[in-house]
Amino acid sequence: MNISFHNGVSGMMAFQEDMNRIAHNVANSGTIGFKPDKSTFSDLLYTRMAVNSEEQPLVGHGARIGDSRLVYRQGPVLQGGTELDFALMGDGFFAVRRPDGSTEYTRNGSFDISIEGKKGFLVTFDGSHVLDAEGKTIEFEREKADGLFDLEGLKDRLGIYDFPNPFGLEHSSGSCFVPTQTSGEAVAIVQGETTYEGRQYQVFSGALEQSGVELADEMVGVIVSQRAFQLNAKMVQTADELEQVINNLR
Repeated sequence: MNISFHNGVSGMMAFQEDMNRIAHNVANSGTIGFKPDKSTFSDLLYTRMAVNSEEQPLVGHGARIGDSRLVYRQGPVLQGGTELDFALMGDGFFAVRRPDGSTEYTRNGSFDISIEGKKGFLVTFDGSHVLDAEGKTIEFEREKADGLFDLEGLKDRLGIYDFPNPFGLEHSSGSCFVPTQTSGEAVAIVQGETTYEGRQYQVFSGALEQSGVELADEMVGVIVSQRAFQLNAKMVQTADELEQVINNLR
């Protein structure tokens, strides 16, 4: 009976975590450049039911959530943005430097200009500096005639980075990612040149890549996780009822 409890409870915990992940994807269905996560499941330990049996049958102890898998697919690109909006078609990421000095990577190309002294810097919506291909911040000089910042050639100054395995990236916050051992280190790439396995990219100005979340797929995931959670809860309930019957027979 204890094994039945373990199996049911572990299944309930796993599918509750899966529901949380689906909720996070749905909540970011409107976040620019967001890539959803998909849960993977794995078995817990197996033990022998009868050590004296020649067949030595095994019994499992439930399931758990394995590593999350990034669904790295192209989101729809919508035109109509400002001259500081950029969308990536294909592979690649923009690099941003956080206030603590760490570097993260994003597909969110909704940028702005931060005025620091007499210079302007290209930043994200939360104030993180956007980097060029050499890992340096992108600065703007004011034009002498009207005092505005010179944005000519800005698209070519953006640093675009790629990874050996972008599916191994880990979510940081919003639509930002941090590299892992699975993803490998970021490498700056040049537009028009092929990168890993012939991957290419294009940058479009005045456009933004929308979220890669497919709400229809997420709703199917909700139904599957709910039914699996109910099945495991029924297993716990049945094991509890059997325990009560056994106790009443004494």
